[in-house]
Amino acid sequence: MTSSLRIEDSPPVTTVEEARERVRDLVGPAIRPQLWFMLLDRVGRQLPVLIPVDGIPLRPVPGGAAVLAARLTELLEELAPGGSVILTLERPGSAALTAPDQAWAHEFAASFGTALTITGMFVAHDEGVCELTP
Repeated sequence: MTSSLRIEDSPPVTTVEEARERVRDLVGPAIRPQLWFMLLDRVGRQLPVLIPVDGIPLRPVPGGAAVLAARLTELLEELAPGGSVILTLERPGSAALTAPDQAWAHEFAASFGTALTITGMFVAHDEGVCELTP
C-alpha cells in the first residue's frame, strides 16, 4: 500500500490480502493485547475511524463482543450503509495460532458475522500479521 497521511485517501480494500496489508500498515507487529476495528464503506474505502480496544482477556467471554458488534453496526448504518469491518486481534507472541486465538475467531464470527460483513479477521503478532479463521 502506498503510504498516505489520511486513511480516507488510501486505496479501497476489497480483498483479504488488501485487508491484511492495511492491518500491517496501521497496526503493525504486536505490542500489547488489544482488538482493532477498521470500518469500510460499501466500496472498500476506509472510514477515518480506527478503533482500538485494550484491556481484553486472553479468551473472549462467549457473546461478550455482541454489544460492540451492535454498536459498530449502528455506526456503519449511519456513516456507510452497506459497509464492512476488518477485525484484528493484537497479541504478543509467535505467528502460530493458539487456542485463545481460535476462541476469538469464533467470537468474532458469532458476534460480528451475523450483523456485519467481515472483510477480514487477523492476528497481529510479534512477526507481522496472519489471517484468523474460525
